[in-house]
Amino acid sequence: MAYQYISDCHSHSSCSFDATDDMQAMCAAAQALGLAYYTITDHCECDQYDGSEYFGGQKYRDCVANSYVQLLENQARFSNLRLLRGLELGQPLQNLPAAEDALRGRTYDFIIGSLHILAGETDFYFLNPETFTPEQLDDIFRRYFEEILEMLEWGQFDTLAHITYPLRYLCRPGEKPSFAKYQDGLDAVLRKIIADDKAIEFNTSRLIRKNAPVLPDREIFTRYKELGGTCITMGADAHRTQDIAGGMEMALDLLRDIGFTEYTVYIDRKPHQVPILYIPDTERK
Repeated sequence: MAYQYISDCHSHSSCSFDATDDMQAMCAAAQALGLAYYTITDHCECDQYDGSEYFGGQKYRDCVANSYVQLLENQARFSNLRLLRGLELGQPLQNLPAAEDALRGRTYDFIIGSLHILAGETDFYFLNPETFTPEQLDDIFRRYFEEILEMLEWGQFDTLAHITYPLRYLCRPGEKPSFAKYQDGLDAVLRKIIADDKAIEFNTSRLIRKNAPVLPDREIFTRYKELGGTCITMGADAHRTQDIAGGMEMALDLLRDIGFTEYTVYIDRKPHQVPILYIPDTERK
């Protein structure tokens, strides 16, 4: 590896309905990679807590309970892996009792906050940008940043995941994904993250995709640094073993080029800074 410390703190086992490999296999793969830290953060889509329309009516309530039991089991099983207990809370404010229930009685190291679906709408994944007028797209992005700000005001999570999520699916063919048109909304979110001592995630899942537009990670993290941000969590958002830590070296290259010297890992819900230490070719084993 090109870096002494590589961690992946956004990962899904088969306890998440859209993932393929079981938690033991995911942990074995992470251990084989020699990761400094590995956090499994199975899904809890709060708006679908008692039955998911996307997964045949299965309940995220059960996903959360099953994942937590397996996290404890695999921490005992993989004593040489720094496995941390995590959860990805999707749309927490769309069903606040569900978010509170998912967290109650469980001791997590790390909670991700994410927004896959605007209130009353469909997951961005299923949207076609060509069915919207420019004015409708503007309204979608305005609502997106407003709902994220409301989530940050609630604040019961540690990092904001994949802020570029809607750009993956709402960029017309041939367009370069960008938040430039919505800079005020982006800045408001970045300032709130900094003011509230939260982190922002560098989601590396698209870096290794050859068939997808390059997302504006450099622009976002350059602006975050300009505003004084220092806390960045790293996550490949892997849903299978072969994607664990995917794109991580490319992301660390970019962050180092921007001027960051550390990234953040959460343990017991507290941030710990990990140095970004590049290993020259001549020193690698």
